[in-house]
Amino acid sequence: MTINFSSRAQQGISQRELEILHLLCMGYNSRQIGDRLFISEFTVQTHRRNMVKKLGLKNSHQMIVWAFKERIFSV
Repeated sequence: MTINFSSRAQQGISQRELEILHLLCMGYNSRQIGDRLFISEFTVQTHRRNMVKKLGLKNSHQMIVWAFKERIFSV
């Protein structure tokens, strides 16, 4: 996986948050992401909420659409 950072993505999104965003884009839910990364579901939800705030979006769905539009991830 290659990560392409836009100027907006560089505004404080951590590596862990990008890992979570990548898994969200792949269709995993918070519980599955937590299991995969060995963190709690609550921690995943907190990261999701923080990313939405940092990017000035309304919800996780907008964040996933934003990630695809900005081409944050490429194979």
